[in-house]
Amino acid sequence: MYFPSKRDWWLGVVFFGVPVLAFFEAIRTDSINGLIVSIIFSAPLLWLWFTTGYRIKGETLYVQYGPFKRKVDISLISKINKTRSPWSAPALSMDRLEILYDHDFKIVLVSPIYQKEFVKVLLEKNSNIRVDQNVWEEE
Repeated sequence: MYFPSKRDWWLGVVFFGVPVLAFFEAIRTDSINGLIVSIIFSAPLLWLWFTTGYRIKGETLYVQYGPFKRKVDISLISKINKTRSPWSAPALSMDRLEILYDHDFKIVLVSPIYQKEFVKVLLEKNSNIRVDQNVWEEE
């Protein structure tokens, strides 16, 4: 089952606005080098924007963000909390879930659009996951 990342509007402005401004500035100044640089810097941002998501397949959670991938064995997940942590993460929204795994020594922050459904699927795979009450609360 695939869960795309929730996307904050302001992050969309950063991911699309900055490259578009750089692109038009390069065209306005007739700068081939500027055009090439704007394309080179835009490509990874677009890749991250369109491929960030989370797949639950079998007993594994696959986290993908652009060219980067992480696998988490669902049986090793111990706790899920709701967080707004600003730390860098494979998440395109500040409305995030903090997943603790491997005896609470590792953390991955994710931001699936449908958080409750995402957590329910993980619980179907591992009923021992402790889910903080704030995950179930309405915003």
